[in-house]
Amino acid sequence: MCLGGTIQHGHCRLRLIPRRDQMSNPLLKQICELDVFTLLVFKSIFDNGHANSAAKALNVSAPKISRCLNALRLTFNDELFYRRQQGLKPTPLAESLYVAICQFTDSVYYLEQSALQIQNAASHVERPLHIAASNGLLSFLAPQLCTPEAISELGQVRLHKWQENTPELIHAGELDFGITIEPTDTKDLNVSRLGCISNVYVVASKLHPLWESQQEISLEQICRHSFLCLELKGFNSRIDPLELFCQRQGLLLPSIERVIDREEWYAHLLTMQSVAFCSSIDMHTVKHMPGLKLAPLPVSEQHRLHETIMPPQYFLVEKPRSHRRYSQNQCELVVSSLLTALTTNTRVTQ
Repeated sequence: MCLGGTIQHGHCRLRLIPRRDQMSNPLLKQICELDVFTLLVFKSIFDNGHANSAAKALNVSAPKISRCLNALRLTFNDELFYRRQQGLKPTPLAESLYVAICQFTDSVYYLEQSALQIQNAASHVERPLHIAASNGLLSFLAPQLCTPEAISELGQVRLHKWQENTPELIHAGELDFGITIEPTDTKDLNVSRLGCISNVYVVASKLHPLWESQQEISLEQICRHSFLCLELKGFNSRIDPLELFCQRQGLLLPSIERVIDREEWYAHLLTMQSVAFCSSIDMHTVKHMPGLKLAPLPVSEQHRLHETIMPPQYFLVEKPRSHRRYSQNQCELVVSSLLTALTTNTRVTQ
């Protein structure tokens, strides 16, 4: 029997074996000839509504999806899915098959988990906990998860950067769970809101003229200088809150530039004398960068900044509880430091 990732590549042919007295049923014979991967294709098309999405989710080519769909149609003598502008829509027969096919594919994942547990126990080798995190979270979480207390509870933890296919990898079991600011819409995963950024910090070179003022920093003061935006998908990829603030107030920024890399962001602040914001999450890393100075943005100014665009929200993305290989306590340990950073007003010591 072949389980796990090999199922996704279609190399596994796990068949139901009927009783002898049932073999006279031609339909049953044909159903028993279907492999598990073909049923996974059915489920993915039903869930996503697009053959291309199914190919991406299962990490195979579009022609392979087409061949599996043809095999399903031949077996059940039905179109199963017909094309509409919105994508592939299930026929009444496909609707009736969906629950049974889900039960069967779920049982395959249970088989996989049972086999892995026995294999791990036999080899005494524990697989690291694999966690995906949005850009900026990796450098925050890593120091929290390497303490003796965390290692004792979690063992080894492998952190991965959140990417477009991360939800599919969580669903497939290659990743255990993820923390993201990107909205994730999937029927097969549990998505829980953890909270949003509660504190914003102003960042600039220690030699920047912004720091010459003895008064609390205002948004109007910041808008007199070149602004640097660290782009985060799902938050400010279209327009940054400061850009929108300037538009609403009739202010004109001298310049605004966007970067997606933290190292480039750091260099720009030092060499281009720009001003930027960072969150209470990023602050734990940024405060150790030589040559930079941070100051909390006053709460009243934060409210003005985020009057129209909410600050980034963090979401926990997991498989259903029955498919997880970690405990609730382990998950809570991972997210606890993040929740603390989201809700407390952290002082900066430099």
